[in-house]
Amino acid sequence: MDINYFLNEYEFSAPYEVEDRESGMNNTTRMVRAGSNRYVLRIYNNHKDANIVRIEHEVLTALQNKALSLPFQVPRPVRNKRGSTISVSQDGSLSSLFHFIEGERPHSSNSSHVLALGKAAASLTVALSRIEPACKPLYSPYYLLEDTYESMNSTAFIALSERSEALSARRDLFERLQEERLKVTQACAEISNLPKQWIHGDLVFNNTVSKGEEIVGVLDFEFSTIDVRAMELAVILVDTIRPDDAASTAKVKLLLQGYLEIVQLSKQEMEQLPSLMKLRLLDVALHFAVRLREGLDHENVLCGIIDQSNYGFDWINQYWEAELI
Repeated sequence: MDINYFLNEYEFSAPYEVEDRESGMNNTTRMVRAGSNRYVLRIYNNHKDANIVRIEHEVLTALQNKALSLPFQVPRPVRNKRGSTISVSQDGSLSSLFHFIEGERPHSSNSSHVLALGKAAASLTVALSRIEPACKPLYSPYYLLEDTYESMNSTAFIALSERSEALSARRDLFERLQEERLKVTQACAEISNLPKQWIHGDLVFNNTVSKGEEIVGVLDFEFSTIDVRAMELAVILVDTIRPDDAASTAKVKLLLQGYLEIVQLSKQEMEQLPSLMKLRLLDVALHFAVRLREGLDHENVLCGIIDQSNYGFDWINQYWEAELI
């Protein structure tokens, strides 16, 4: 990948230098220094739909409104030589340049960061409830799982377990997830009646920036959409549940504490949180199932996702009502 090709789309006040930076599954990122200025270049690997990026940038622009009083920063896109915040390569790949937000990645092992993330998610929920982008979301809400993954039906999903020895060894886990999928799908009609608004949709530790004990930046609004508002909390709760972390329960409690200090969810929303968490687990599993089928990932990626998803279901079923409600 020729990073210079993408960066030639922009005017810099000084010669630039490029540094490798940790990239997610859905994009490639590079740190860019130009004199005293720092930027982040993002190249979208997951799609070539400029309308998705336009929605992301419209949401980000709306959140820059000082009247919203956000206690953290969100990315600010940089316009290229043509005045657009989106650049398109010859093969249709999309990229955007953002002003860098100073800070470090927070750590889930730091209880102050966990509590701060809950508060940041709630503050973002409040801010997103007050914006009115002219665009309409292109990503479907989580509760329309079956419509989103119509091509990855039960037959196609279970069939993936036959693609290799490692996947075959997880055949029972595939079947377990499909059973849970049927149960959660039945709850989606009721979930769809919960309060809706714009949400970030992928708010996890890796998509935030910290300084000291505080969250000072929230990143990666690519999956912003209109969904039930409690889904934002469900996403960060699920991200905290790890099979190698004996402190998961304590962290989930801290996240809940931080969030509920700012946003009071209704009784119905609280009752549906376990199902919303399961929806997130299923969405991630099906997303990576599609990526494997399309040859975008190695099978080991899906193996890890299947293991993590099953652990998440076990944790929710065993601990949620017993220890948290």
